[in-house]
Amino acid sequence: MESLESLFRSFETGIRSAKALKPTAYLKSLGLDYSELRIGFNSGQFHHRKPQQMKDAYERLGLLTKSEAAVRDESMTAYTVFGRYGLIFPLLGRDNSIVNFFALRFDLDTPREDYLNSQGIYPGWPHPLTKRLYIVPSVIDCATLLQSRALDQREAVIALHNRELLPQHIEAIKALHGLEAILIIKR
Repeated sequence: MESLESLFRSFETGIRSAKALKPTAYLKSLGLDYSELRIGFNSGQFHHRKPQQMKDAYERLGLLTKSEAAVRDESMTAYTVFGRYGLIFPLLGRDNSIVNFFALRFDLDTPREDYLNSQGIYPGWPHPLTKRLYIVPSVIDCATLLQSRALDQREAVIALHNRELLPQHIEAIKALHGLEAILIIKR
């Protein structure tokens, strides 16, 4: 079965595609650079030409949901795709493996933010020797702060999950042995 890590690598390839003009223009409007941050683009086609067992695995992960949409061939199944035509950011578990995706679907009338599940931390678990931790409301705020290069060596930033502090955030904070300050940035 394909892991979230290998699927994300395909999204990273997607953002670098010559056809990804709208996603790269949107990133530029946000002041974010996919060559400096781990950002991908999900065109919604990752399941095309895959065997049914792979599609079933994607469905179990929540990446695909069966749809009632019309299909040209009765033997085919229509799917709704998580984060379709969206920018994808990886959330990491304690072991630095990808356990979740954040999707910013920018090409809708109103941009929409979705999480695949409630696991992980963006951009990842802070180093245990972090002295100053910034907590920001969203993945985009976090990516913006990272992109700014304003953080010193022993500083870290983490994004809330739908603007909520979850148990994994608390666990990560408790693991910071050198923590001197927590700065919460609100919008």
